[in-house]
Amino acid sequence: MKISELFRKEILETNVGGVINKLKIKRRRDNLFFGNIFIEYIKYCESSGYSKEMMDIGQKWMFLYFKQLVPDMVKRLPLPILARIMKKVWSNLGLMEDFSINMHDALIEIETRKEAITGIIGRNQFSVGLFTGICNALFNSGVDVVSVLQTKNVNRYVFRINKDKTIKIRYKNKKTYDKLNYMKPIKGFTLKDAFERNIFQLRGDKIYFRGKSVYTVENTLFHLVGEKNILIESISRISQEFFSNVIDLNTADTRKLNLIKILLQVMGWGIVKILVKDKKIIFKIKNPPFGLQKERDNWIFLVNSILGYLWILDRNFRIRATKHRGKTLEIVYSKY
Repeated sequence: MKISELFRKEILETNVGGVINKLKIKRRRDNLFFGNIFIEYIKYCESSGYSKEMMDIGQKWMFLYFKQLVPDMVKRLPLPILARIMKKVWSNLGLMEDFSINMHDALIEIETRKEAITGIIGRNQFSVGLFTGICNALFNSGVDVVSVLQTKNVNRYVFRINKDKTIKIRYKNKKTYDKLNYMKPIKGFTLKDAFERNIFQLRGDKIYFRGKSVYTVENTLFHLVGEKNILIESISRISQEFFSNVIDLNTADTRKLNLIKILLQVMGWGIVKILVKDKKIIFKIKNPPFGLQKERDNWIFLVNSILGYLWILDRNFRIRATKHRGKTLEIVYSKY
């Protein structure tokens, strides 16, 4: 089932400020984000010597995803059946075209075709981390990386089970995660409306915003990036470069601010209110998405991405304060 069908059949339920994925094997709150910004950030970090840290993020995210969001009955399925399910999920989201997993003795072999991230930036440890985390969760064991082949079309990963490696990744229980991410539906402009008004475009199994890829993602990933806190200042620069190429810079600032409000809400980042006071712009976001990680939730990636957007209004904006109370996130940007 392509992503367009998921929306048509209301398996992806769109509310103001949130997107709920109602597929039984992965019911959760989803978010959308711009592929160019996140992938460019991964590329920059890896090229700057932080490949190990990017691998750690990928591993932890996929471990938490499979540990908490994939039912045990699904994880216990024979590998060929499980592989078909995973292929459908990821290909429908435009993340890859094919996926297979096999096990021989203590060796786990994973093969993919046309991965979105590897296809854009080439060899990367973040993707290796993703599949490491999957193996950790599926086999309840540590693993060693035996070999990796990454090309734009075909990728092969071989891991060896290592029971001597302990997995110490803490996480919220699913009940807490669901409670934090619960949003009472309200009437207003939703992602479904954004598709109908051509703000976003659906082309088969891919989503686009003004010609740029947009991906659905479970938000724990962004909390883990914030937790690592690596080269965070680069996010604003990358965000500014991205938006400078897709936003009409000649439009009024009020229209630019209205657009970022719409984008954040329909992409599932919460219910957004923007206040302009003197030289300050304040974002008040109700029901921002929470993650599965046990560590404190943070929205560092989001905060800096918004800053990059504000730089197309004025390069002098800086982050003045970030406050999180209950289910409300407040970000103050000002000109120093």
